[in-house]
Amino acid sequence: GVVALYPTPGLVEQIQLPVTSAVRGMFVMSGGQYFVTVCGADVFKVDASYNYTKVGTLSTSTGYVSISDNQTTTGLIAYIVDGTNRYYYNFDTDTFVTLPSSDGPWQGATVVDSVDGYNIYNQPGTYNWTCTDLNLATSSSLTYGAANGYPDDIVSIIVDRRQVYLLKEVTTEVWADVGTTITGIATFPFQRIPGTMMQSGCGAPFSVARFANSFAFVAKDTRGDATIEMIDGYAYNRISTHAVEQSLLNQRTDDAVAFTYQIEGHEMYVVTFPSVGANGLTWVYDLATQSWHKWLYWNDNGTYSRHRGNCAALFQGKVLVGDYQNGKIYELSLDQYTDDGQTIRRVRRAPHLVEDFQRQYFDELQIQFQPGVGLNLGQGNDPQAMLRWSNDGGSTWSNEHWTSIGKQGQYTARALWRRLGWSRDRIFEVVISDPIKCVIVSAELKASTGDN
Repeated sequence: GVVALYPTPGLVEQIQLPVTSAVRGMFVMSGGQYFVTVCGADVFKVDASYNYTKVGTLSTSTGYVSISDNQTTTGLIAYIVDGTNRYYYNFDTDTFVTLPSSDGPWQGATVVDSVDGYNIYNQPGTYNWTCTDLNLATSSSLTYGAANGYPDDIVSIIVDRRQVYLLKEVTTEVWADVGTTITGIATFPFQRIPGTMMQSGCGAPFSVARFANSFAFVAKDTRGDATIEMIDGYAYNRISTHAVEQSLLNQRTDDAVAFTYQIEGHEMYVVTFPSVGANGLTWVYDLATQSWHKWLYWNDNGTYSRHRGNCAALFQGKVLVGDYQNGKIYELSLDQYTDDGQTIRRVRRAPHLVEDFQRQYFDELQIQFQPGVGLNLGQGNDPQAMLRWSNDGGSTWSNEHWTSIGKQGQYTARALWRRLGWSRDRIFEVVISDPIKCVIVSAELKASTGDN
């Protein structure tokens, strides 16, 4: 009973966009009255009542997009980049603009952020980056910076404490706004901060997400990749474990996407690897407990796949996530015990139980669930815990052995299994699939060791 295991939140549909495609990005505008989202090629603004209005169309229909905002001289804008082009939507004038090739020193961008009245963005496939003109949506064609402390390309950009972190392939540079002018003519306003270059970079541009007082991402350097790290000042701090890294070994990770959210004081970094395994993989890091868990979706064919969330935004006090396939936007809810009606199959495995590889005789296993949480009717009226075990390191498993957690109001119910046989190396696994608040409080095992 050292720590209780609480269930992951379920999904409640809030919006079905009129495009059956991936929700490619979401961004809450300053003031919190609207958020902007891209689904397929369409750009929508959504109000506090979840009414959506199509406001523009991109030249691309797939792939992640990056969105930021800025208060310009003509109104509040959402600035969008999709790799191929740059766009903006002006909320005050209700106009959507695809910026022409004559705007700025180049056409497209991978990522965008904002600082000090500028929208900043990179030139794909280079170490160059630039900004819009101050408090404008347009850019000068002559001003840009070269992050050429090492000749690797910029992968992603994020602003932290008004400093610009240029996350490159294997290094990182940090720049700041110094407001440079030459005889009254504005030039590129950013310069490197001396002594801040780091010998690690970013392995996936859309794995970068603000986290706690910093940000986290899938890292890469000249010695390897697929670790997950946070920036601590001007140093990298590894937060992934060997188990997480082993699951990514020899897998494609450059298409990872991430978002963060906070729930009941637990701040979570959610990173999905769409190309890992047959159906993708989602890992979640809980900052409060400094522990990882997988967050997976149980398909109709009886297999796990990546979580449905592709991007997220905190809007009107709710954490919203966009689906990676079907144009839906959900609310994350601890009071919802399905994924938009789909069964959530929750699994907990215990560590290996080994005593010098002597025989162990298992008399009784009791798992203390939060009792009395059954439903009035239907599945969950008499919620069941399904126990099985492996005696060969997880290669094969026993049949499932079911027992009741306790119907509604049965607050003294116990989940108890007896006469569990013997093994030299035992792994226990328990599964809950009923739509209830399934909290594991503790576990107690009664066992003895033999002489051989």
